[in-house]
This record gives sequence, structure tokens and C-alpha cells, in this order.
Amino acid sequence: MRALILLTIGLCLIGAPVAAQDAPPCRGRHDLPYVWEVGLCPEMILEGFGAHGDLAAISSLVFTPEGALYFTSPARRAVYRLLPDSEGFFGAPELVATLAESPFGIAYAADEAAFYVAAEQSLFRIAADGSVALLYRDSATRWHGELHIGADGKLYVARNTAEGAALISLARDGSDVRILAEGLSQIFDFTWQGEALIIADAAESALYTLRAGALTRLAELPAHSTPHGILFYTGSMAQWHDGVFVALSGSWNATTVSGYAVYWLNPAQPSVHQQVIPSYYGLDAEALARRRVSFHPLQLMGIAVDANGWLYTALAEGYIYRFRPR
Repeated sequence: MRALILLTIGLCLIGAPVAAQDAPPCRGRHDLPYVWEVGLCPEMILEGFGAHGDLAAISSLVFTPEGALYFTSPARRAVYRLLPDSEGFFGAPELVATLAESPFGIAYAADEAAFYVAAEQSLFRIAADGSVALLYRDSATRWHGELHIGADGKLYVARNTAEGAALISLARDGSDVRILAEGLSQIFDFTWQGEALIIADAAESALYTLRAGALTRLAELPAHSTPHGILFYTGSMAQWHDGVFVALSGSWNATTVSGYAVYWLNPAQPSVHQQVIPSYYGLDAEALARRRVSFHPLQLMGIAVDANGWLYTALAEGYIYRFRPR
């Protein structure tokens, strides 16, 4: 494993975006994984949204321009939404649509006011009225990971089969399916850095870049950390610009706990991994013993940023956390 440099979260949070100046009072939760409490407010957006079985209660997160937060629930085979309230928080989950398969990835097409959802073997479109249409199905696919809409308007999807993983693109009507990258082991998510794609290989705990059709290994993450959600940060916090957030789900059967945290790295210096949540900075052994310094045993899934630049993380066990400047 390459050297890991822990980040003082205070360095990331000097100054606040304009939108955050009118933010609601912090409802910080001391039972959440440790953060630098002077500068960062940890809040619970949703809890207790559990489900029976082995599948995640919550997987992927996406915001609409109006500030509503939508999420997929593989265990419930459904898509839900959280509507913002007048206090800067959210109401109770509302069912948007149920699907014939467990959904994982979700993307919002503002030009259609519609959602595109990647499920086990199929892709679906959810219209504004909640109606569901099947777009694409591939019986050789074991499960699809995240789904995003590119600058070209096409759908980009992580596809996992018995032979390995690939990144594909297709038109919004399900036609023109193209393989962009293959030979990977397991893909949950990917993100763009300009015209290049950064792909998280969960099985290898590594990041790859795809540029002009060429796939290159970019960074090694802690062994068995299982990178799940990933995004290139373009929010209002300048200290996080030019970098990638990676939600490490962790490995439930590893002998050593690894992952269960949110990392940040600059693709220009990929060997330097900065752990932002939880933060260990400034804690001695006694303080560490009193704090939750890992999400373990809860597993991180999707990750998202709202219009304020605030960071949201979903956990498989049915929680959504928010981390924002105070």
C-alpha cells in the first residue's frame, strides 16, 4: 500500500461558500464518525431506513436542480425522494417508483425532468409522473453499477458480468450500445475529470483513467477498501477543487478493517490519499478510543454534492449523512 497522508479537515474548510453563510444551525451528531467539529458540521439526513436481506437499503444518490434528493433502494426495488423543507433539512422519504429489479445507479436528466436507473440486468426510465419504461436489458449482465449522463447527453453505465466489468455508453432510448472500457474486475462507480473518465475498480481497490480510449491505472487505494462512490468535486469549496472524493465501502470479510471512510485525492498526485471523513488529526490514543473513527461496520455506498457544495454519503444499512461547513 502506498503511503497514506491523513488530512486535517480544517485545511479543507477554511472559508465557506456564499450559500453556506445562510445555512441552518448545525444539528451535529456526536455519535457519527469523527470530524473536525470546529469547522465541519456532521448531520443525519435519514436514519432507520432499513430493509431485510443482503442487498443495500440505500445505494445511489442524486439531486435535482430544485434541491430534492433522490435515492435508489436495491433491497426494496424502489426509488425514493427526500424533499427539502424550510429549515434546510428534508422531510420523510416518499416513494417515487417501484421496479422489477433491484436498482443501483440513478441519474437525473433535467432536459426531460426524468430519471434513468441502472438495475440488475436492465436500465429503466422514470418519467415525471412516476411511470416506468424499460430501455435496455442484457441477460449476460449480473448487475449494473452507477449510471451517469455525459456531456454528450448519452447514458454511461458500469456493467458487471461473470467475466469481469466494463464501462458502456448508450443512447437514451437504449440503442447504440458501445463498450468504452473492459478488462476491469468490478465497477461500482466512475466520474469525469474534463474529458477523461476516472473509474473505481472495487475488487482491485484501484482507480483507472480512461482517456482517448486508453485505460491507465491511476492510483492504488488501501487493500480491501472497496471503492464504491466516486465524484470529481466541482462545488463551492475551493480547497476541494481539482480532486476526487472516493467513498470506501470496506470489506466485510477482511481480517483487517480497511476502508469505511471518505478519501480525497488529486489525480495529479494520485499516490497521496487524504482521508477527510473520519479525521484522525489531533487525536491522541485516549481521544481515539472515545470516538468513532470509522464508519465500520456500516458500509458507504453512493456519494453526492448539493448546490452548496455540501457532501452527502449513503450507507447500505439505511442512513444518509451530510457534512458541511459550520
